[in-house]
Parts: sequence; structure tokens; C-alpha cells
Amino acid sequence: MPGTARRLGVRNINDPVENVDAGTRYLRTLLEMFDGDVNLALAAYNAGEDAVLRYGRRIPPYRETRNYVWRINAAYRRSMANP
Repeated sequence: MPGTARRLGVRNINDPVENVDAGTRYLRTLLEMFDGDVNLALAAYNAGEDAVLRYGRRIPPYRETRNYVWRINAAYRRSMANP
């Protein structure tokens, strides 16, 4: 992730404002890269965009990544059910 932080211009990874800003910009980049596919963007956020590309623009078969995508989707569904 240090390479991603550098690419996004992060100077201090311990600065919460800088960290959230960079994470948000990175997620937007991933959404654009994967044509708005939220699941692929989440998988790339967790495992890296190269992993998603290496597996043919599919969620890589990594347990951690699959669980991450599932957990974020579940949290989103819960938040939408209880506005």
C-alpha cells in the first residue's frame, strides 16, 4: 500500500484527513476502472487492482477478499434497511 499512497500523493499516512481523502479518491478510481462494478472495485480495494485484472476482471478467489466484499455489501444493505 505504500506505492498506492505515493501514487495518490499521501505525505502522512497517519493523518486521518489525508488518509480518508486518498482512500476515497482511490475507490473512485477503481469504480471508473471497473466500469462502476462496486463488487470489483471493493475486491480491487482489498486485493489490489492487478489481482482483479489477473483473474479476468472477477473477484479473486482469496478468502479474505471474498469475505471483505461480502461484509461491505452486508453493511450497506443493513444501512439502507435502517436509514
